[in-house]
Amino acid sequence: MRPEIAFLEELSSLDTDLRQIEEKLGKYRGEMETLVAEVKAIDARLKADRESLATIDRTRAELAAEVRQMTQQIEKSRDKLNRSRNERESNAAQREMEELRKLHRDREDEIEKLTAAADGARTAIADSETKQKQLTDTIAGAEAGSSGELVALEAEKGTKLSLRESVAKKIPVVLYRRYESIRTKRPVAIARLVEGTCRGCHLAIPPMMFQRLRQTGEIDQCPSCRRIIYYMPAADNAAAPTSSPDTGA
Repeated sequence: MRPEIAFLEELSSLDTDLRQIEEKLGKYRGEMETLVAEVKAIDARLKADRESLATIDRTRAELAAEVRQMTQQIEKSRDKLNRSRNERESNAAQREMEELRKLHRDREDEIEKLTAAADGARTAIADSETKQKQLTDTIAGAEAGSSGELVALEAEKGTKLSLRESVAKKIPVVLYRRYESIRTKRPVAIARLVEGTCRGCHLAIPPMMFQRLRQTGEIDQCPSCRRIIYYMPAADNAAAPTSSPDTGA
C-alpha cells in the first residue's frame, strides 16, 4: 500500500472522530440554546404580563375611586329628593339618582371584569415564574453535569486536531487539496475498492480502471461518487480494520 493511502486513511479516521465530537458538542449547545431561548421567552412574557397587571390594577383603582365619588353623589341626590319642594324638583332628583346608580352599576361591572382579568394575570405570572425556575434549575444542572464531559470532549478535540495537522503535512499538497475538496461534499472522502466495487457508494467501477488500480496500486477517484479510491484485496480488507466508515453515495 502506498504511504499516502495510509495517511489518507488515518486522516479520514481523525475527521470521522472530529465530526462525532462536534456532533456531541453541537447537540449539547443546541439543547442549551433551546433552554436559554425558552427562558428568554418566559422573561418577555412575564414582563408583558406584569405590565398588563399593573395597567389593570391602575384602571381598577381609578374606577374604584369613581365608584366612591358616585356613592357620595347618590347620597347627595337622595338628600335633594328628600328636600324637594315640588314635583319638578322631585323628578329631577329622581332622574339624577337613576343615572348615577346606572353609572355606579356599570363601574362595578367593569371592576368585576378587571378583577377577573387581574386574577388570570396573576395566575399566568405565577405559572411562568414556576416554569422559569424549573428551566433555570435545569440549565444549572445541565451545566454542572456536563462540564466534565465537555472539558474532556474539548481536550480530545484539541488532541485530534493537532494529530490531524501532523498527518496532513505528510500528504502531498495536491492530493490533500483534492481530499479537502471532496470532503466539503461528502463527510468521508476516501473509500476502498473491493473486487471492483467502491465501498463508499457500493457501485462497481469500470473494469479497465479496476484492473489498472489493482495492478499499479495507484489511487484515483470513483466515477460515481468522486471519492478517492484505492484497491485492497478481499483478504486484506477482511483482516485490516476499517479506518473510516463506509457511507452511501
